Amino acid sequence: DPASATFSVERRGDASASCRWTLPDFPRTRARTFYSRYFEVGGFDCRLLLYPRGDTQSLPGYLSLYLQVLDPKTPSSSSSSTTTTTSSKWDCFLSYRLSVVHPSDNSKSLARDSWHRFSSKKRSHGWCDFAPSAAASFLLPPHDSLVIAADISVLSETASFSEADGRFTWKVFNFSLFREMIRTQKIMSPAFFPAAAAAGGSDCGLRISVYQSNVSGAEHLSVCLEGKEPVVQATSASSASALASTSAGSGVPDADRGCWCLFRVSILNQKPGGSHIHRDSYGRFGADSASLGWGDYLKMDEFLAADGGYLFDGAVVFNASVHVIKESNSFTRSLPPVAGISGAGGGRSGTRKSDGHFGKFVWRIENFTRLKELLKKRKITGLCIKSRRFQVGNRDCRLIVYPRG
Repeated sequence: DPASATFSVERRGDASASCRWTLPDFPRTRARTFYSRYFEVGGFDCRLLLYPRGDTQSLPGYLSLYLQVLDPKTPSSSSSSTTTTTSSKWDCFLSYRLSVVHPSDNSKSLARDSWHRFSSKKRSHGWCDFAPSAAASFLLPPHDSLVIAADISVLSETASFSEADGRFTWKVFNFSLFREMIRTQKIMSPAFFPAAAAAGGSDCGLRISVYQSNVSGAEHLSVCLEGKEPVVQATSASSASALASTSAGSGVPDADRGCWCLFRVSILNQKPGGSHIHRDSYGRFGADSASLGWGDYLKMDEFLAADGGYLFDGAVVFNASVHVIKESNSFTRSLPPVAGISGAGGGRSGTRKSDGHFGKFVWRIENFTRLKELLKKRKITGLCIKSRRFQVGNRDCRLIVYPRG
């Protein structure tokens, strides 16, 4: 009976908490879904969702376990089992661990760690095949109780994006809380969407990711700019007759509609008179790369130094200045007929279909002069701009431009 379950919460500051959820008589439950009560962490309401026999995505014999997050400032309406929200926009980053607790030895508990940026569109995250549902060794006597535990940390942050100069600023107030977490996971900023990318027909959202890496035997802070997952629309297959006729369009695969950008990522020094750190790079987000940046952005010793000014009172400020090219492209392809050749015996002449594809790709880059002016201020060698890919004869092709030769 879900009503007989017990639930306790232990708070560790404003942005971190652990909970323990005890479900008695678990092997004989008939409930398809268990919902814990909501508990607040870092200004957001969290709860656990348990499917004792698995949800629709799970393998037979496994239970499913998820964390669900709701912004308490979002108006909601509740029923006995569901909560619905309005379309208000909000998001938050959480690092969490879910566990099925062993009754006598915590080292034998089944635990999984993850991170996720929750939002009004993505409120749940977890595992459909979390653990075997008939694991008798995990039942707590004398009432055959299953105990679920969760440890949750919420990133305290602010973010802003200026469309005028393409500058995104992300301040993490409790970075120290995630200091150990970044050894194995990453933290990610909210996404920002340059208008030039949308104007160029790109679904290109960007965000900053931060984690720790070992490079050449030394621990480094790794900082990257990542492309948010694109929205890929399904398209119907083209028939042979359609390919044989002349057709016009972008000619670009849906997976390669990302944007090309020149960018600088900075860590701001928060001490008066301190020097900021800047790194410059460029590239096209999409099929080529989902992430561009530096595994060796800054040595951890320098980043953590008490007098460094980068980690100040537990907070870090990241900045990304992004110039996205406004571009458009068109592609025309055809399979022209080829005149037949008379046979040796004076046979008939005729036509046949060519085995090759012929096409014309036009790539237009707006404000190219401004881009060249920006490049004069950046010390980047060998910089090139690659077009989106297009296909001719089942071959991937692209154009490459070197603005500075």
